[in-house]
Amino acid sequence: MKINKMKIEADKIKRREILTELRNFHKKDILFSGGKVLSSMCTKPLKIAEEAQKIFKETNLGDKRISEGATEIEKICIRQVGKFLNLHNPYGFITSGGTESNILAIMEARAGRTEKNNGRMAENAKEEIIVPETCHFSFDKISFLMGIDVRKASADKNFCVDLDAVKGLINKNTIAVVGIAGNTEYGSVDDIEGLAQICRAEKIYLHVDAAFGGFVIPFLKKLKYNVRNFDFGIEGVDSIAIDPHKMGMNIIPSGMILFRKEPKFSVGVSYLGGKHERLLGTSPAGPAAGCYACLKFLGEDGYIKIVKECMENTKYLSEGLKNQGTQILNPVMNILNFNIRKEIYNRLVETGWIISKTSTGYARIVIMPHTKKAHIKKFLNDIKQLMENAKNKKRVVDLSD
Repeated sequence: MKINKMKIEADKIKRREILTELRNFHKKDILFSGGKVLSSMCTKPLKIAEEAQKIFKETNLGDKRISEGATEIEKICIRQVGKFLNLHNPYGFITSGGTESNILAIMEARAGRTEKNNGRMAENAKEEIIVPETCHFSFDKISFLMGIDVRKASADKNFCVDLDAVKGLINKNTIAVVGIAGNTEYGSVDDIEGLAQICRAEKIYLHVDAAFGGFVIPFLKKLKYNVRNFDFGIEGVDSIAIDPHKMGMNIIPSGMILFRKEPKFSVGVSYLGGKHERLLGTSPAGPAAGCYACLKFLGEDGYIKIVKECMENTKYLSEGLKNQGTQILNPVMNILNFNIRKEIYNRLVETGWIISKTSTGYARIVIMPHTKKAHIKKFLNDIKQLMENAKNKKRVVDLSD
């Protein structure tokens, strides 16, 4: 009896020590709530999403035999997001994010290539996909993983894919074209209607990467913003990637892939009771539960409110920068780019601001729900002080709060 009590006490001490170690590691992380994270496309999730995740912490969506409830939740989420994207009977899955969703889309394009391009591709030819040069880096990974040639079409002055460039790259080996709705660096939305027209004529699979814009554009339209269409309302769009862990307010990681038609790709797995259509063999159900909670808790009105506030804060930052004489690119959504001197950019980073630069040299800011007006005001004040000191050839010693 005494030995058991000693072991119980020792286990308690061990647990406390482990948790203390983990909390100390976590202190090194930069939290969204601090207000200095200005270039992440993720945000602090809703509290209810965190709670929902815990309920399903031991459930594997990859095994339908033991995840009936979680599988039902996933289907409900797919249907609800499908409504946002103008498709009332979608197929799809919860994924880990845009990378996995994009991989699944190209796998599906490959699986259905005979149907789409009438078998025109030579049997041993190397498959090709056409993507905008502004595409997410996941397509470079797809090239490596799937042995596919990724051909990049040039962008126009607004960082949207050039349709003539896409047409010029299409050949008999093209199995898919990708358009982006809210590209990572600039937030630009490609002409998906134009791409769909090309793909319909050529009988080529069209995938839309809306990992960021998918939870923004539908609600911008409700707010009467002039933004391009991108969804399943366009004939010829075959699949869309959309990330609940970005503007959907869900926990990390949670992406989503939606298909217009039932996916052709699957593998037979006898010990799981049939076919398996996902990329991951083991898929946590927590993100599906979190997504369900976000969708039910916020509803369309809640998402409209979130997007409205983010756009108002983007405008506040934009006007503040212009008032300081800074050249900006007019934002399409809550991603803002502006010119900045190298020494000022570096000093902002040194003082703790998490910002980034685009491949063309613009500073890049993403105004997420965790970014409040007070944070933006502090950021603008820091830039102003740095510009004044640079003008007077002085170094700012301390910009901390």
